[in-house]
Amino acid sequence: MATEIKTFRDCMAQAGTAKKHLMLGNGFSVALFPQIFNYTTLTENIESERINSLFDAIETHDFEFVMRRLLEAEDIVRHYDSSEKVTDEIDSDIEELKRTLIHVITKSHPPKPSEITEEQYLSCRSFLKNFENGNTYTFNYDLLLYWVLMHFKDQGELALPCDDGFRYPYSDEYVPDGERDTSLHWEIGRERGQSTYYLHGAMHIFSNGSDIEKLSYANLGVPLADQVKKAIDQDRFPVFISEGTTEHKLTRIKKNGYLSRTFSSLKSITGSLFIFGHSIRDEDDHVFDFINQNNSKLMIFISLYGHPDDPHNKIIIHKVKGWRAKYSNKVFEFYDSSSIDVWGSQKITP
Repeated sequence: MATEIKTFRDCMAQAGTAKKHLMLGNGFSVALFPQIFNYTTLTENIESERINSLFDAIETHDFEFVMRRLLEAEDIVRHYDSSEKVTDEIDSDIEELKRTLIHVITKSHPPKPSEITEEQYLSCRSFLKNFENGNTYTFNYDLLLYWVLMHFKDQGELALPCDDGFRYPYSDEYVPDGERDTSLHWEIGRERGQSTYYLHGAMHIFSNGSDIEKLSYANLGVPLADQVKKAIDQDRFPVFISEGTTEHKLTRIKKNGYLSRTFSSLKSITGSLFIFGHSIRDEDDHVFDFINQNNSKLMIFISLYGHPDDPHNKIIIHKVKGWRAKYSNKVFEFYDSSSIDVWGSQKITP
């Protein structure tokens, strides 16, 4: 039986008037900057010879796949390496891979919001407006979503909901602007009203283990990409989940207050969830399993890029068939990603 692929417009109509939530995958960023936000380009910017040799040995451009292999190797070697010498070397490579991923993304990331044209901003705004009454979740570490939301923040009726839960410190809430801490922080209990969530962290969100801070252009007047690079040079690193397996990602999420609260917010959403630009990789099963197990009445719409028989789409379709069988009381539909022009660069499918 052929898989039914609907248009974005048809799925919006099917979703009705209930709340509509959005979940963005890497395809959201690739659609605008295809030469930047892909694993091949990122690996070309790796400077570490040791990490480069790892990618060559495993014959991949996929950071998450290399991370998964290292974690698996560490678990196995631990049983045989009584001196822990090899285990320590693998652990060192894991940490270096994390740092490398952060470095290459900041190195290849567009430097300023002006890299996006006004037409592209307006087109993306039209796409995001479909979900203004729901939550927006993103797997992406880059700044594109943030830039779009900030671009319209002070433009009256054009502004989109963009509460990411970050506030001035509680102690500074009533302090005059000139005297308060200019940084923005996320604190449990003060994030009510949050509607924008970075599921695996982001380039502009930092943590020292307890305090969670967001870099902001508005507060310093310095481009965020430059702020991120400076912070990394000072050995400060973003909240950035780069572990390969879904189990390791979930473990990291549980240890971070911001990420765990972001994750748990998925439990309470109702209406429909539109997934755009995500390959439904096994490495993100912790997110999709949580959604499926906790949101019995949620309608889920999943984008497909290209022909349904393309290998990457076959994987998605097969996985969703399993969801349909396991969660028979839920609705799962596919829509053609080309039927919605997110960045104003393509012809819309009727």
